[in-house]
Amino acid sequence: MSFPGARRIAGWLFWVIFPLLCIGAIYLSAENFAHHVGKKPSGIRGEFVVQPRSCDQGFCSFGGLFSSDDGKIHNLPLLGDPRWQSGQVHQVTYDPTTVEVTALPGHWDPTASVVATLGALTYLGAVGFFYRQQRAARRP
Repeated sequence: MSFPGARRIAGWLFWVIFPLLCIGAIYLSAENFAHHVGKKPSGIRGEFVVQPRSCDQGFCSFGGLFSSDDGKIHNLPLLGDPRWQSGQVHQVTYDPTTVEVTALPGHWDPTASVVATLGALTYLGAVGFFYRQQRAARRP
């Protein structure tokens, strides 16, 4: 079933909107890749063992003991993430200017960025191919 203007809308989508979205996807993928490659968190890396929570009058403390990877700091009491459960061990970084630790980010998987970039480049290649074919067909 067709409605008036369907070809025009499809043309705008194919030739203008989707290529712009592809350029945006390539930009975001490149930015995401550049943001993650070679970055490491600042602070002292180590291990954080979550201690049992203590609650008094509705206020709970979420803490544990931090030990640095290099062995210079051992069992330093610090604040942790309130979502962590008692007895868990987390790889963290400790910023000496604060009294809390930050979880190390997990291993970054670049698969989504690579797939988005390849898909966008493939679509842009197809659009370029069809554009060249259309121009060649119009020439006498």
